[in-house]
Formats: sequence, structure tokens, C-alpha cells
Amino acid sequence: QISPSGEVLGVERVAGDRAPRIDCFYVYPTVSDDPGANADLETDPEERSIALYQAARYSQHCRVFAPLYRQITIAGLLNPASVTAEMRETAYQDVRSAWREYLRRYNKGRPVVFISHSQGTFVLRQLIGDEIDGASRARKRLVSAILLGGNVLVREGKTFGGDFQHLHGCKSETDIGCVIAFSVFDDAVPPNA
Repeated sequence: QISPSGEVLGVERVAGDRAPRIDCFYVYPTVSDDPGANADLETDPEERSIALYQAARYSQHCRVFAPLYRQITIAGLLNPASVTAEMRETAYQDVRSAWREYLRRYNKGRPVVFISHSQGTFVLRQLIGDEIDGASRARKRLVSAILLGGNVLVREGKTFGGDFQHLHGCKSETDIGCVIAFSVFDDAVPPNA
């Protein structure tokens, strides 16, 4: 635990469930400092660290799957004119392939929590729209989708519609089969950046 000023307040040691009943599929945010616009598929310290910082805690209750993907790099995002639809599609197809491989080899009908942040949320939002939202069998596996640092659109005054036609926003801490999404920004960053 760390205070807002950066002071270490303590360390909490948690034990993971030896036989977790659910899986977590995690797609990490923009962290690659590879020189090109798309990352390579090497596990660099940045990918390893962000998975530990953001997703490891979930391993207390689930098996975490965190596939590498050829995301748009920091260099690419700093030069947005260099990023093409094909580059974004490369990142998406890597995650989609990893999802399908996970289903084939590891899922065996287990419930799943989707977790993402930032660029990972944009990729995972598309994956959920393509592979989960319209498929009732796949929706039954979804415990929740925690899509942070990216917007998920719903119809005005509703908890569904917009990005997803069948999945709805979570309404309580016990709601399942639903989506949690939020973004945080300050006055220096507009909400649609």
C-alpha cells in the first residue's frame, strides 16, 4: 500500500486460490517502447511489469491469461500520423488469435473475467463486440468485463445498447455478465483524446 505522496504504508501478502474456478483474460495498456509503430512479440520488462502491476492481484481468485500483442507503441502514439488502420488491426488480430487459442486449449467451459486498460480496452472492446456480445453461449461464460481507461458507449438513459447490444453495464457489486468501464482525466486532457 502506498500513500498519495508515495510513502510505503505497508505490504499485504495474499494467498492465491489453489484451484480458482474462473479465468481472467487481461489485455495490457500501451507500454511498449519498441522503436517501430507496432511492438514485436518479445516479452520486454515493460510488458512483464504492467501485467504484474495491474493483473497479478487477480490471480488471487482466477487463472490470469495475458497474451502478448503487437500493440501500437509509445513511439507510434507520439506520432499519430504514422499509425494506420492496418497497424491497429495487427494489434487486434493478435489478441483475437490469443483469445481463440485460449478457448481451444485452456477454457474448457470455465467462466471468464475480461480485464483491460487504455489501448488494451480499445482492443478488448472490439473483441467482446465481435466474439462475445452476439453469441449467447459465449455471453454465458462472461462473469464481467472490466474495461478501464477507455469509453464504452450505451444508449442514453440505458445500461446497454451502443457498443454492445446484449451486454449491459453492471448495476451492483453482485451483478454478473456485465461491463464496468470508466476513464479518468483532468482539465489538461480532453475526454475524447
